Amino acid sequence: MKKALVLMVVLLLIPGVTITALAATPNPPSSNFITTLQLALPTALILLAILANRYDQRYALTLFGAALLSAILLSHASFSANLYVPGATQYIEFNITGPTTVYTHQSYTWTIQSGGYTPSWKIINTSTANVVASGSGTTIRWAPPSPGRYSIIATYVQTSNVSIYGYGVLVVDAQNPPSPLGWIEGAIESAIQSIIQSLVQGFGGFGSVIAPVGIVPINQLVYAPLPDTFATTLFYQIQGIVFGIAGLMIAFSVVYNALQGNYYDIVDLAGDVLYKLGVFALFAGAGLTIYEYAAGWINFLIQQTISTQLNAIAGELFISLITYLSSWAVTNLISLGFGTGLAKLDTDVIFFYLLFIALAFLRYAILMAAISLIPLAAVTWIFEWTRKISGIIVDLIVGLVMSGVIAGYTLAFLEELGLGIILFLIGPILIGSDLAVALFLAFTSLRPHQGLVKAFKPK
Repeated sequence: MKKALVLMVVLLLIPGVTITALAATPNPPSSNFITTLQLALPTALILLAILANRYDQRYALTLFGAALLSAILLSHASFSANLYVPGATQYIEFNITGPTTVYTHQSYTWTIQSGGYTPSWKIINTSTANVVASGSGTTIRWAPPSPGRYSIIATYVQTSNVSIYGYGVLVVDAQNPPSPLGWIEGAIESAIQSIIQSLVQGFGGFGSVIAPVGIVPINQLVYAPLPDTFATTLFYQIQGIVFGIAGLMIAFSVVYNALQGNYYDIVDLAGDVLYKLGVFALFAGAGLTIYEYAAGWINFLIQQTISTQLNAIAGELFISLITYLSSWAVTNLISLGFGTGLAKLDTDVIFFYLLFIALAFLRYAILMAAISLIPLAAVTWIFEWTRKISGIIVDLIVGLVMSGVIAGYTLAFLEELGLGIILFLIGPILIGSDLAVALFLAFTSLRPHQGLVKAFKPK
């Protein structure tokens, strides 16, 4: 009778200790996560050892040893040096000033107002897409070799702490020196040129339309994103709801297992309730922090091994995109016969690249949604009948995170092979395949949620 009373007291005490330690505040700070584990894990193991001592003293001694070892190891645990958070991205629009109507074989000068950055520049013939001149600096001197329409494209890429992408476009019409009636031609060309500049540079509303959402989505495609404000808010709102129904789910689980004959005695009952409440409290209370540490470590791994290749690809994608966008603006908005053969190619390439961007941000959005649902996964995991819901959420998170790792290393190998720029055409296919393969493996082979159950399952 006395043993049974002790067991019942411990059984009633454990949930309160576990939930208080892991979720005492509605928003447990990340900095306290290791400290919380240092208290909660050894305590839980000692309580399990007390329960096990009733029927298996050797197993109880093992649990006491595990409690001591975990306390020693956790006292030295620190992940702060191995976490990486991708930096911010900034887009800057350069202003290129100079003549927009020029004559062949005469030298002209253009100035790039770049805000102190040193841009690279190139001049392309919009009819053939050939680069006719290139260089770096804020001053351009060039003499057009033949009549035609040319785009001056200035770009700047910096991918150190803060990724900075600068761009500017100016369209120049080159023509032969004027005839005696050249003033009429000049007036017509001037009117047309003013329309072109307003359209192209207004579309150089690259910045106002596309750039703010990120036209180089390497971070969203490869790295495991840390929770944004909206996802964090949702997490804690759901957390507040699920803590209220956890007791109901535990009750369902206890009744179900009792009717199934899965409990040998009260010790089995206590152990089952303990580990389910412990797992629930751990992930419902600190699931966001656990994800942050895991994501930070994975990002650190990527950053330390392939960041050079990823930065190179980001630069290539950005410069190529600006080139295609400027060519598209000239050949589609108001071509007047210039470069009509390139119009379809430009349109197709930009369409595929927009799909590429959409896939990257779709991955980011799905991950944010799944992260915010971690408390739901924790509470549905308690009861056997709803555990598949938890498995879907866990597998989705693991699959999408691993898809980013696979995509990152795939891009790095393509860059090393000199094929990084091929992403412009096969990007959506490549990344879509990465996402599909990683999710398929997560759901059919890896099944990480099953490993989670086995890891916490008491003997």
